[in-house]
Amino acid sequence: MAVKFDIPNSLSDFRNMGGTTKFPDSLKSVLSYIQNDKNINTMEQAAYLLATAKKESDYSLQRWEADYVCGKAGVPYKGQPCQKAIDYYRSSSGKKNYFDLGVDSKGMAYFGRGLIQLTGKHNYEKYGNLIGVDLVKDGDKALEPKNSYKIASEYLKAKTWKHVESGDLTRARRSVNGGTNGLSEVNNEYKLWLSIFKKKNVDFKRVEKTKKQRRNQVILYSTIGFTVVGIAVSLWYFTRPKKG
Repeated sequence: MAVKFDIPNSLSDFRNMGGTTKFPDSLKSVLSYIQNDKNINTMEQAAYLLATAKKESDYSLQRWEADYVCGKAGVPYKGQPCQKAIDYYRSSSGKKNYFDLGVDSKGMAYFGRGLIQLTGKHNYEKYGNLIGVDLVKDGDKALEPKNSYKIASEYLKAKTWKHVESGDLTRARRSVNGGTNGLSEVNNEYKLWLSIFKKKNVDFKRVEKTKKQRRNQVILYSTIGFTVVGIAVSLWYFTRPKKG
């Protein structure tokens, strides 16, 4: 199963109902990814993924932990983060030293990256395997937009959907954050997206196939149709009565 809804109307209603983000283009991409995601089968799942993304990255597929100390937030670095960010990852003041928990082939720690800020070598290995990308070797691959979205989807499917479906939003937040930090913000954003998806102009519905699968089906049928027509024209040409 999958879901389908009107993206332009969703974005318009989001703005009109008080929704905000510094990354509107990324939010638009996330909405498109949702319609190509076989892990999203309900309005509640779509709304909670968006609510989590708002809290963790403000909907940016390319946010990384401590990016704000290096300049404009949401801008991918080249090579490695700035020294201020690296110093933060090495610090053990109020947190663990990320570098003590393992590094990738570039010698960089597994700090928070992507739509839901995936952190830690264990998670990079587990969710990298699930999306078919070697995140342990190269942690920066978690910042590639498609990977960033897929990580969020697989993580929430494994840890969170059961709590959302039961209506236990506190446990749902704990499954992502480990605690209840940001609980009210996530819950408010979740309610906002549910309200948006329930609007008639958004036309949210469950469908059998993802947007990509439907598009591929149209291409397949069109190809078959053109092939059949081509064969029919060729048969007519070679079997038509010859003059003289």
